[in-house]
Amino acid sequence: MWNGSISEALLIETIVSDIEKINDTLDFNLNFKESLIEINKRFPNLSVEEANRLLQVAIGLYNYKNTEKVEIVITAPNSFKLNARKTSAIIKELIFSAEKSITLTGYSISDYAIELFDEIVNKSRQGIYVNFYLNDFENKKEHLDKLLLYKSRYLNIYDYNKNTKDKMAALHAKVIVIDSYKTFISSSNLSYHGIEGNIEMGTVIESFKKAELVEGMLKELKSQKVFEKI
Repeated sequence: MWNGSISEALLIETIVSDIEKINDTLDFNLNFKESLIEINKRFPNLSVEEANRLLQVAIGLYNYKNTEKVEIVITAPNSFKLNARKTSAIIKELIFSAEKSITLTGYSISDYAIELFDEIVNKSRQGIYVNFYLNDFENKKEHLDKLLLYKSRYLNIYDYNKNTKDKMAALHAKVIVIDSYKTFISSSNLSYHGIEGNIEMGTVIESFKKAELVEGMLKELKSQKVFEKI
């Protein structure tokens, strides 16, 4: 019997990790004999019943983590009857729903996004990690007063290091990632026209893997000094 010295959460996470490691050789149509062998190797005190029960929970978690949902998002006049959710509603919903982390980029921003910035500050003061990647920070400072005031280990701001060989190069990506799960990718800037006035299109992707890829790319660019911490 499992003696309880390892928490159930840790045990399940370990099994999920084992399943992912052997996923290339694992046939989900069979009875998971190889997975059970791995579980028994790592946790010999588990009974057959416990090992099977935990394996089923782990498979459920694994499938959940690999399930993806994509939704189309649009900025357009209210008179347009389009079968898609509005950019303004999605951005607000994402920022206000954050429980662990917020990653976002800003190419063009305006005071229209002040409410969002206020909520980002509130989230950081609750211990939610925020990483804000900007293009041309010097020309955006006037819109970022409150963010700069509350900059902390939870609220980090990065500026794009311009390529001196190409004066036109810029951080042009418009991305928001919430809790390393929901990713918003759009042509919309954090401005009135981007959120309300223009015709803009984008997607919200619910996927741990895609969120990890997006955040991983930004972290890699940061490590290569493409972004500089303010």
